[in-house]
Parts: sequence; structure tokens; C-alpha cells
Amino acid sequence: MPLSVRKGEKFTVLYVSGTWTVDVRNFPRVGPAGYGAAIDRKIFQPCKFVAGQPFGKLLGRIGEGGTAFPVGTGGTLTAPDSGTLFLRINDADHCLGDNGGEVSVAMAGDDDDVRHPISRQDFDDYCRDQGYEEGAVTTGSDAYSLRCKNSDGSLQVFNNPEDIHNFVGEVCQSAYPDIGVIDRLITMKGTYSAWECMNRASYAGVPDLQGWCESRGLALSHRADAKYAAYGWTCANADRTHSEGISVGMVCKSQFGQDSLDRVSNVRAEDIGDAWDCRYVR
Repeated sequence: MPLSVRKGEKFTVLYVSGTWTVDVRNFPRVGPAGYGAAIDRKIFQPCKFVAGQPFGKLLGRIGEGGTAFPVGTGGTLTAPDSGTLFLRINDADHCLGDNGGEVSVAMAGDDDDVRHPISRQDFDDYCRDQGYEEGAVTTGSDAYSLRCKNSDGSLQVFNNPEDIHNFVGEVCQSAYPDIGVIDRLITMKGTYSAWECMNRASYAGVPDLQGWCESRGLALSHRADAKYAAYGWTCANADRTHSEGISVGMVCKSQFGQDSLDRVSNVRAEDIGDAWDCRYVR
């Protein structure tokens, strides 16, 4: 699915798996970072699509006539123009006949149009509208510590971890009555600022974290010391001397397309399906 971006917009491209070569007969396959200098200078230089970048590097350009720019293994980039993002190998069009292999990437726009801020005042207004005279308060320093408070000092009661999401979802609906929104937890490291609202979305499925790790030549692993179990998943090698964090948002986009977002529903859940889901948002 193509990714359309606006000039100045931040977008993300992340390498998932695969290798390719600019010459199946003479040169090995490499990842999207391209060839090292020793091999690069052995290749017929006029065949480069972008002269200043190594052969085999992943390139991007906005629009059919846009100027190519390096992407490599990916990261967060800024769109130089508005249009559709195209990706290609650094090898000129007339030299592609002896290429081989392919690489897979996940792409994501900034989603600004489907994500909406929510403020402390929004929480306070909602609590007072529900009859809690003291408005909204925090009982700790993380995202799950928000409560409405009565004038007698008693607090709103949540019977299970999911109740906080129902509560924030109602605050979102109160703050954006004309859109149709649900809650989205950004981080546990905050209270009011830890939350945002996003457009009401249909369920896409459970993010395949294991498949994501395997596509990178690693195995899914869980850190037993994780403060919040939902955030304890990593990709690691067999002896766990190397590990990589997992962007669940990128997993959702690679699995269900760019019009999906990750959503955590219970940070204390140890089962991926209980902790995370992917949602279609457009």
C-alpha cells in the first residue's frame, strides 16, 4: 500500500527483512544499507542511481520526478515534498537486469489527523460533569493513577485494569463529541500527558510480535524484570547477547497496512493478545 506524505511531514520507514544484490553473478546479497566501500568500488560506477551513495542502498523519493534520498535501514525522515513515497535500490534503471532478491519494509505516516490531544482540563471537566466535585486527581506518577474525586475525599473505583481505558475513552468522547474517538495510551511514564484520543477504529487483530522478530533473524523474548509486562517484549538472538526493542506500531503497519495503529489495553497483561491490539483508523 503506497504512503502519501505532505511536505515537512515526519514519516517512518523501517527495514523488516530480506536481502538483494545489484549483480547476482558477481556480488553477494546485502541488506538495505548497501555494500561496504571495498565491494562498492569494484562495481561499475556509472550504474549508480545516486552517485554519492553505495550500491545496494535503499533509496526513497517523493513523486515520480522527485529527488532521491538515502533511506538505508530506515528511521524517521522528513518529507522534502508532497506526494507518494517511492522506494528503490541504488542501481540505475538500465542496470537492473542482473539484480536479485528483495527487501521488506514497514512504512508509517505521522497519523496526526487521526490522533487528538487530551488535557488535564478535559479530565477535570469530565469528572465534574459526572458529579465528582473535586474533579480529576492523580494517586501516583503513572498513566493508570488518574481518578475522579468526591468532596468527601473518596475516589472513583476501578475494579480491573481495563476500567482506566473505559474512563479515558469517556473523557475522549466528552472532549471530541463530534468525531467519535477512543482512548490511546502513549506511555506509562506520565499521568494526564500519557494519554491521547484517536479516531474510533475497527479491530484489525493481534500484533504478530513473534513473526516480526523472526523476520529479523531473531526470536521473541520477554524481560522478566519489566515494570509493565506489556512493554517487556523484545527480539533477541539465541544467547540473548543482542536484543532489539519492538515498535508495536510498526508491527501493526507491516501486518495490517499503513492505516492501522497499535493500542495497548492492559499494560500489566503478560499475554500479547490481552495487552495489545491493532486498529484500523481510516
